[in-house]
Amino acid sequence: MKIKVKGIPSAGLVVQKTVAPTELGFEEEEMGLRAPVEVAARVEVAGSTLLVKTKLKVIFFSACARCLKPIEQIRHKEFIFDYPFDKQTETIDLGEDIRQEIILDVPPKVLCKDDCRGICPGCGADLNEEKCRCKK
Repeated sequence: MKIKVKGIPSAGLVVQKTVAPTELGFEEEEMGLRAPVEVAARVEVAGSTLLVKTKLKVIFFSACARCLKPIEQIRHKEFIFDYPFDKQTETIDLGEDIRQEIILDVPPKVLCKDDCRGICPGCGADLNEEKCRCKK
């Protein structure tokens, strides 16, 4: 995601964009990203540095780690990037930095609910919805 930096006003520049995951370097549906990423960025000049205050809205699709039900998680993330620049700098590219932030935000284990009971390893019953059918 490139932003033109020539002529940024002293009050800053606000950029809002919807970006396809493939534009950020992800393969199709990699990491459960099936929806575009919403990016809102405010670019400000601070001496010879550009400060980019960024907000992301990312939708992850995955399966519960215990019962395997499909889950859609909406995650909001805020961060600040800084980029050195000079008079020759025409654009900055936020793409790789945004990609890295998304990767770091993926939880290692996702549950459909905190008290998910999972699937019985013996009979395969979803213990959230039915009792175990194993003979004791």
